[in-house]
Amino acid sequence: MDGDADALKSGRHGAGDVCQICADGLGTTVDGEVFTACDVCRFPVCRPCYEHERKEGTQACLQCKTKYKRHRG
Repeated sequence: MDGDADALKSGRHGAGDVCQICADGLGTTVDGEVFTACDVCRFPVCRPCYEHERKEGTQACLQCKTKYKRHRG
């Protein structure tokens, strides 16, 4: 369990990561990389939850409160 917390803090996420909001998989970007909503803390949020937060929520990362940047695709 401590390894998971360390991975979240360091920004290292593996292919099996899940969204911390809905528990779905994170998915990939158009470039085939694991989707990362927040470029600062890399808090694991899937694209649908990211889109919802940008449209209906605070438009910021739920962990570090940094305003989300727009993602391609």
